[in-house]
Amino acid sequence: MKRRIIIWNFLVMVLLGNVLISCTKYDTPELIEEVGGTSGRSSVKKYVLWVNIEGAGGGDLVKNAFPESGIVKGLLSHSRYAWSGLEAEHIDDTYVPTAEHAIASASMLTGNIPMRHGIADGTYLSEQIFDPTYDEAMKEYPGFFQYIVDYDKSMKTLAVTPWKTLNEKLLDKASSTVTTASDEETLNTVLQKVSNEDNRVIYLSFRNVLEAARSGGGWNSANTQYVNAMHQMDDYIGQLLEAVRARPDYYYEDWLVMITSNHGGTGDGKYGGMSVEERNMFGIFYYEHFSKSKEMNPGLIEDVLCFDKSFQGVVIDSITRMPDLKEIETMRQVYSLDSLNSEMTVEFIMAARPSIGRSYVPGDQNGKNILEKRRWYMKLDHTYASAFGSFYGKSDGIGSQRTSAFLNPMIHTFTTTVKFYNSEGYISTDWVDESEDEWGNKTEGYLKKTSKRKGKVAVYSYYDGFKKTTKETDTDLDWNSTEFIDNNNLVIDGGMNNLCRYILELRIWNKELSANEVKQYSNKLKLSPSDPMYQHLIGYWQFYKGEEGQYLEDDSIVVNQIKQVRKRVRVGDEEVEQDVRTEGLRLRKTVEPGSKYYTYIEKDDVRYMTMTNTLYQTIETEGRMMESVLPVPTILQWLDISFPMETTRETGANAFRTSKLDGVAYPWDAESNKAVWRGMILGDYSVDLEWRDYEK
Repeated sequence: MKRRIIIWNFLVMVLLGNVLISCTKYDTPELIEEVGGTSGRSSVKKYVLWVNIEGAGGGDLVKNAFPESGIVKGLLSHSRYAWSGLEAEHIDDTYVPTAEHAIASASMLTGNIPMRHGIADGTYLSEQIFDPTYDEAMKEYPGFFQYIVDYDKSMKTLAVTPWKTLNEKLLDKASSTVTTASDEETLNTVLQKVSNEDNRVIYLSFRNVLEAARSGGGWNSANTQYVNAMHQMDDYIGQLLEAVRARPDYYYEDWLVMITSNHGGTGDGKYGGMSVEERNMFGIFYYEHFSKSKEMNPGLIEDVLCFDKSFQGVVIDSITRMPDLKEIETMRQVYSLDSLNSEMTVEFIMAARPSIGRSYVPGDQNGKNILEKRRWYMKLDHTYASAFGSFYGKSDGIGSQRTSAFLNPMIHTFTTTVKFYNSEGYISTDWVDESEDEWGNKTEGYLKKTSKRKGKVAVYSYYDGFKKTTKETDTDLDWNSTEFIDNNNLVIDGGMNNLCRYILELRIWNKELSANEVKQYSNKLKLSPSDPMYQHLIGYWQFYKGEEGQYLEDDSIVVNQIKQVRKRVRVGDEEVEQDVRTEGLRLRKTVEPGSKYYTYIEKDDVRYMTMTNTLYQTIETEGRMMESVLPVPTILQWLDISFPMETTRETGANAFRTSKLDGVAYPWDAESNKAVWRGMILGDYSVDLEWRDYEK
């Protein structure tokens, strides 16, 4: 009897299952097996179609040029996209491009900025720089098809562009490379191969929009040739999507469709320079099952000072008067922990750039101080893989948690808080024995009295607002009172191996910020007096160009936004509180390369750059704006290919590996005790890949 009941239950379940299946949009194919994997089905494959519209630009120009009811705008409801973005900055701004703009193409197809890939002209050959003082091997970064070949040599790929040298030098690792004579030939070639071949990754570029902008009146909405060419692109993209959807196994395929430009131009037809108009670009990343569309718009940070490798910055913070500083009214220590009620927070916001050998590794790998005084400093340690702040000789660990925060061109924040507490002064009495000098003079023994201080010091460091370590750092301190005096100027170190650094802001508070406060302020730029913590700032230098000298004076002094601070000063035999005028940061440069001597900055020495806002918490909420370095890591992410890694020249325990791609960051997370991948434009889409499981 029990056996009959089981049989009837089984038949009922089968019948209900058939009814449910008949209600779905598709019958689930027999070939699909539940065996796990990213999509949950072994027969499902991922594909990439990357359409690059050469020189289309970005922003409202592109947004308005695509037909309102056209194909491309119809994709946005299932896309992550950014109408605006920036081509990566060049080593210099003297480049005059040929039609194809080789540097812009190289940046996109290698996933690296020009300072890394080293390609400076239409030969697509990386410039080699020999420096006998720098012993790291010269680096070259290939076109992205190389990483696919390294992952799976059997994966078929296709590149179709109008640029012969580009195809031969940078796209040659594709399974098939085709150089075409027109956009029509490019379209027809790809349509034919989509229908008849199984290429997992297809890259193609169209050039008619570029030609229309160059010859038809520039990058502006009044250029009808440009607008008409963009309408044609919309039609071409529609034909490509139709071909993809007509593939016989399309149901089993997950296609990521990327539509990008690699640069823009000015209204009068110029391109190749470093203006925002010439660098503007857009990116649309479409997957028809993305459940949440998102427009990425974290904004631009305009005109950031390029802190050249030969630069040094000095804030006068000494009680020693010097002959050339007679204009300073009161010479007092402002940034000494001893004069700040024994609490302080120091923070800098910076984007690093590569060194002479194409990597971010400093020449000697011993790390470099970014800021320093006598009793404290902020340092980027081994290969910039870690950082720490040291106060009174104490820190929360030297290189114990390596993070690649400053091993990519993104903007990062490093913060250190310190508190000296349970402090008390006392007199130490020690007996000094009788002594005799070389001439026979005797000194009687005596009691020596020394003024001393003791207490506990706690130091914590944060990357991008996240605490670097979870361990307790409180340590005992017992010094002579004179040892707490910090009579050195505050210095931003020069002489680093980097081609440049972009230091956005430097802040010093007269209190220990809490973990929540650090997280909040590490993501804020251009603080205003209305910010709750602003009243605690005693030093605030912003390295922006600005107007009328609110950030820089005479191109050589970075203005301290905090004009005066209240502090204790000694007047005669007494300590009193006074308002002390603060100091700007004086920029200096080496008198010649490699020199230890500095002289005044001149106007021609100062350069500025506009960059996208890549502060971590900003891109967490606003997304990541389109940049040259993003498409390649996005492709590898989509295909589940591990990012290519490179190792510093040290080996063993001291070696550090980081991504070869500039669009990827792996900062260390102390709580999970691992490096965390951040900053990609697609975000988390794992649930969207399971659409076959829950389609109705």
